[in-house]
Amino acid sequence: MTMAAQTGFVSRLFPALAEASLRRYLSGQVASVLGSWTQNVTLNLLVYHLSGSAAILALLNFLLYGPQLIVAPIAGSRISSANAKRATLCVLTASLVLTASLFTLSLLGVLGVKLILAHALAIGVSSAVETPARQVLLLTSLEDPTHTSNAVAMNTMVYNVGRMVGPTIAGFVYPTLGPRTSFVIYAVALCFMATCVRSIRTASAARPARADSSLRDAVGYVMSDAFSARYLPILACIGLFAGSYQTLVPLLADQGFHDAARFTGVFFACAGAGSLSAAILLSSAIGTSASRRFIAWAPWTAVGALALLAATSEAAATVPAFFALGFSLTFAATSTNATIQRQCPEHVRGGLVGMYGMAYNGTMPFGYLLVGTASEALGVRHTFAAMAVVLASGVIAVIAWQRFTNQRAGAQ
Repeated sequence: MTMAAQTGFVSRLFPALAEASLRRYLSGQVASVLGSWTQNVTLNLLVYHLSGSAAILALLNFLLYGPQLIVAPIAGSRISSANAKRATLCVLTASLVLTASLFTLSLLGVLGVKLILAHALAIGVSSAVETPARQVLLLTSLEDPTHTSNAVAMNTMVYNVGRMVGPTIAGFVYPTLGPRTSFVIYAVALCFMATCVRSIRTASAARPARADSSLRDAVGYVMSDAFSARYLPILACIGLFAGSYQTLVPLLADQGFHDAARFTGVFFACAGAGSLSAAILLSSAIGTSASRRFIAWAPWTAVGALALLAATSEAAATVPAFFALGFSLTFAATSTNATIQRQCPEHVRGGLVGMYGMAYNGTMPFGYLLVGTASEALGVRHTFAAMAVVLASGVIAVIAWQRFTNQRAGAQ
């Protein structure tokens, strides 16, 4: 197959890659996500090495990811196609300053747990602002609006690749080269991402001026749009009661299969493979139709996977269960995000991206706390069973409430 034929095949399979702006964005995103996961995992290893406390480790991750719940929707409501590029560059600069601070404090030998936690909070707030800014920038830079779903899915695919590879890099770098090397890696990645962002030409000049908007406008849109009103609450249930499964993986590997080192890696790899498979499917040319047909089944696939993990003690059944769980989580999150982005008015896009981050990423830190507490009282398999039951109940409650409100509105 010639180079031209290969390029044509890739363009047909992933049509959004035909746009130069997306190629530049994804190039920087690959480096940035890899660097971010490398640094965050390094901070986890460093805090555990310094403190030896699981509670402080949980606090660190809450500070790194918890601000998504509050900061993301507020920041998203103020980000538009006109200022997304500037906001992204500002956040990248702030992240570079924080990384340089971590490197300097480590070099001076004064980087302790308290300073790491303070930096983690600043990193969490910065990331919560960055999430809507980057997504609005990504979609603003597209010349063809029909590529929206493919672009969002490809962005998710890059994130999942980074989530799988970044911890591996950190696991090699931290014990061999030290934490400062991870900070340098992330600093270089941020500089590369900033260069890519500066080279992106947005389409904002050709678009009508954005009307003033607020978080209230985004909330009003969600309440009036049938798809958003159903799937954002469902996504919050998934993030809270299924996305938190990661806390239980080492426990299941140790208590259920008596080989924590081996099976933890295997189970995470299976979930990551399922997640990556969903992202590839949704970023392909058939992604939009697949999302429309199967999004309603995604939460129930997660329920079934959690129930299987609770019921089985065989690795042959546990492996596909983790694959199905990873697939369903990414399919639900990416399909919801892409559909909302494709349908929403321009003036509420930033606020909706923030609400999406709040619904999915923002609920996970609380899920980690809930699941960790439940596992101590119930045991790992009973916790998986409880997650399945509560998730199913939550999905049913959301659907029933939407039908009730629609019937009441029709009666009026």
